[in-house]
Amino acid sequence: MTAPNSDGLPRPFLKWAGGKRQLLPGLLQAVHSAQSSGRYFEPFLGGGALFFALAQRGLLSRGASLADVNPNLMDAYLGVREDVDAVVQHLRRHEQVHDEAHFYAVRQGIPDTLAGRAARVIYLNRTGFNGLYRENSKGEFNVPFGRYRNPLICDEPNLRAAAAELARVDLSVGGFDASLSAVAAGDLVYLDPPYPPTSPTASFTAYAKGGFGEADQRALAACCANLQRVGARVILSNAMLPQTLELYPGFYIYRLLADRFVNSRGDRRGKVAEALVTSFPLVPADGTGTLEAGLMLVRDPNGRAQEVDLERWLQAHGYADVAATIGAIKSEWKAAGKSTRRNWWAVLAGSRTGRPRRVAGREFPILRAAQERQGLPVTANAETRNAVEIAARRDAAAP
Repeated sequence: MTAPNSDGLPRPFLKWAGGKRQLLPGLLQAVHSAQSSGRYFEPFLGGGALFFALAQRGLLSRGASLADVNPNLMDAYLGVREDVDAVVQHLRRHEQVHDEAHFYAVRQGIPDTLAGRAARVIYLNRTGFNGLYRENSKGEFNVPFGRYRNPLICDEPNLRAAAAELARVDLSVGGFDASLSAVAAGDLVYLDPPYPPTSPTASFTAYAKGGFGEADQRALAACCANLQRVGARVILSNAMLPQTLELYPGFYIYRLLADRFVNSRGDRRGKVAEALVTSFPLVPADGTGTLEAGLMLVRDPNGRAQEVDLERWLQAHGYADVAATIGAIKSEWKAAGKSTRRNWWAVLAGSRTGRPRRVAGREFPILRAAQERQGLPVTANAETRNAVEIAARRDAAAP
């Protein structure tokens, strides 16, 4: 094991929609649980949040192999590794003349040198709208200009730290099947593919031309099953959808809460449930028997599910605002010295005539799962906020 870095470097030098920086505590718990004795493989590199977190902690002493199907993305990593001095120089020039016209001029042209292409990707990523990386069907970057007051275009210390770490790993361009062909027993594999859409209007998978469709998801699941058979330690992130449960029988599936920042509608940003799929059970790093906050077992390889309490269930199914309101009321009661108990499932089921209930001056929405749990007919005004919501009586215990 190499010595951990105390300065917090390296860290991702690209912003990445769907990146995993906020989920690192849960992912690091999974890495701890894996007890891997081999190399680290990551074939959907993206922003590389987990790779850089492991590098910071000195956990890559047995080597790493990183890949992505997007050649423009991999140019950024290869350019930083091969000639970080030139990349920094290019970025300094972009920094000096940065404005909207320069952004679109850079977006239009492709430099001849690797360092120039790497700097182009970093510059467009740091200054484009919402920090997105998106390509059209021709493989052309098509994110519009982002109106930031003072974007960090050249983070030289971090780029140099990243270059030093990347010098010790293998980098390649290609699909997950080719990049995982050398995986052996004891190796650790982390897969973070583009997620399937969680609603009929959600279809943002264009991080590279061609996208990542249902057939790709099924091929990836078959690949994971094969990796499990050869003795690799597999960790996969995906959307918490019924098809995720269907595709990964024989695996442990955990629910992990993530913040969604990329959505055209502000009311659809916030906490969402993601699936963390592993070929091994997660064990707490501190020996307390408690998993990382927000991390809940959904299904083990035998199909058994762990029940969770009401407020965790609410958070995992898109009702973080409701959970927060319940928590606030309970805190008010505690501060006032009240020992009031409330059947919150009954509150969230509404009245028998389908009218919302009020508690402590707040009106609560009616939830389909709460009505099902209470044995009431589902009314037309009942809410279901995400695709993985199921009957509460099967997935949660009463408080």
